[in-house]
Amino acid sequence: MLVKLRTGMLLVSLVTLSLLACNKKDLSPPPLNPHPKEALHVTVTFDNPEDAKRYSVVMKAHYRTMEPGCGYMDYFRAVGGIYVIPEGTFDIPNVGQYSQQPKFDIYLDRYNKEACNWELDFPYLHIIDTYTHRVAVPDWGSNDLTPGRTYHTVCQYQVNDYSQQCYGLLQLKDLPHYSRVPITIHVAESSAPVRRRQGVPLVPAISTDP
Repeated sequence: MLVKLRTGMLLVSLVTLSLLACNKKDLSPPPLNPHPKEALHVTVTFDNPEDAKRYSVVMKAHYRTMEPGCGYMDYFRAVGGIYVIPEGTFDIPNVGQYSQQPKFDIYLDRYNKEACNWELDFPYLHIIDTYTHRVAVPDWGSNDLTPGRTYHTVCQYQVNDYSQQCYGLLQLKDLPHYSRVPITIHVAESSAPVRRRQGVPLVPAISTDP
């Protein structure tokens, strides 16, 4: 009797795991838009041109679906499950001609899909010390995307292996450092306005109908 009970429990577990595995959805990026038109045109300027000889700028952008019901519950990651959505982060190439003033076109309509399309979530920057490979991340990208907006920050580099601090919104701290790199980030007035969706539930609503 005990053997049959254990066998039955094992079968139930296997069936449950199979159903959960079948519930997974394709999280790969949608097809690229062959003719994107809406973009943020961002220019990053080293206020001290000499800094461009040592420091480099890397732009990245995070995209994800903003539509509900496009993900799935993954019960293998945590107790109670985690709702997984299609998303990804990608490098944005520098289209500028000068190292002291790199330029980036971040397309809002990068992808083209009728359902579960990916939209720009936020961009962000890495300012890299090419001598030591230390990385500073300015606090820019979420609320500074309005066309015509200019943002100033100073990245302070210290002798440690942690992420280096940039001071734009925060007051510059007088800490031991070996370099301070002031930069200016400008979003061109010709940029497309970023669409912000407020209150969109990513997890599909569970029906209470019998």
